[in-house]
Amino acid sequence: MTVLLDAYALIAYLRDEPAAPVVQALLWKGGLTMSAVQLAEVIDRMERVHGVPADEVEVAVSALSIEVLVADYPVGAEAGRIRARRYGVTGRTLSMADSFCAATAVTADLTVATADPVLLAVAEVEGCTVLRLPRAAE
Repeated sequence: MTVLLDAYALIAYLRDEPAAPVVQALLWKGGLTMSAVQLAEVIDRMERVHGVPADEVEVAVSALSIEVLVADYPVGAEAGRIRARRYGVTGRTLSMADSFCAATAVTADLTVATADPVLLAVAEVEGCTVLRLPRAAE
């Protein structure tokens, strides 16, 4: 099973949130992937929301054994279709980044690891296998 990390999963690991031990175990096991779009989201949120300089985040992430997948034409087209079909269906807005995560999982037949309830719902209805991570207290 190849696991596709959502940005939530990697941010939880970097911030030692409740999902961190699960992500750590996945890192030890190997075979992790992440869309370049999710990588962008991790760098953005860590700097903008949590105050960690982007360069530090990039160094930390590059030290991990995570294959970063290119968001190519087929993935981009699928992300657009998924967002058009699923936007607001769960009662919450599906972000474009989460659309790319779901599309990457669909096109490459990957298991999505996240705690994001919207992404979990969309990934499941799109036929993806999901790995539900523990959520941080909000």
